[in-house]
Amino acid sequence: MAIGRLCLVAWVALLLGGCTFFFDVQDSGQADPAPDARQQRIIFDGIHRIIATMKDAGAAEVSDVGPNEAQSGPEKWTVCSRINFSGDVRYFTFFVKGETVMTWRPSVINDRCEARSFSALVAG
Repeated sequence: MAIGRLCLVAWVALLLGGCTFFFDVQDSGQADPAPDARQQRIIFDGIHRIIATMKDAGAAEVSDVGPNEAQSGPEKWTVCSRINFSGDVRYFTFFVKGETVMTWRPSVINDRCEARSFSALVAG
C-alpha cells in the first residue's frame, strides 16, 4: 500500500517536473528584443482596436512597452492601459511579442501597472 502511494507521488513529481523543464527550455531559446518605434505604433494601433470593442470604454491611456513583471505568460513585454468606464478607472495588461498583441487581461498587482507612466492612446 505504501509502495503504491510512493510510486504515485514519484510519477506525479516526474510529470510536473517535465512540464516545468519544457517551458524553461522553450522560453530561454527564443530571443524577443524590445519593440522598436515602428513596432510600437503597430502595437498601440492593435490595443486601440481592442479597446474600441469594450462596452462603455471611455478615454484610454497606455504605458510604454515594459517588461512582463508578473511573468504570467511566455511574452517578455507588456503594455498597460488605463481606461475610464463611466468614472470607474480600470487597468488592463496587453502581452506583446514583436509587434503583435498576443493576449490581454485585466491587470493584477504583480503587473505593476499603477506604477507606470501613461499617455493618451491615439489611433495612428
